[in-house]
Amino acid sequence: MASKPIVKFGNKFLNLPDGLAKTAVQIAKVREPKMMERPYTIPTALDIMDVSNPFIRALSATPIAGGVHVHSIITVKGAGSVEDGNDGGVEYKSAHIGGAESELIVRYGHSTQATPQTIEEVRRILYEHAGIH
Repeated sequence: MASKPIVKFGNKFLNLPDGLAKTAVQIAKVREPKMMERPYTIPTALDIMDVSNPFIRALSATPIAGGVHVHSIITVKGAGSVEDGNDGGVEYKSAHIGGAESELIVRYGHSTQATPQTIEEVRRILYEHAGIH
């Protein structure tokens, strides 16, 4: 969806927090120096959701640092194939993180934070890392 013209138009009215934007530029400089040779604008939230965005490409190619615990909660609408599914805005293929310690698929739309499954999974992850079983 982030690459659609109407979304790109609305994107002009959104901005990333300054600290995150600066970090994005720093990562891009390290990972892909050639992209900094052209005039560069700070990406908005919608810019960084477009799979063709250099920041997203650089970030997705960055390995998970040692000692970092990664868990995923991914929403997929309907009862079809998870791998071919989406949540109405993000495809599973874009949300999936290889190397995650756990991945929970919640059959729901994009905003899943209030569903019982998601709340329970966040609790489980927090307890696991706090050493509470």
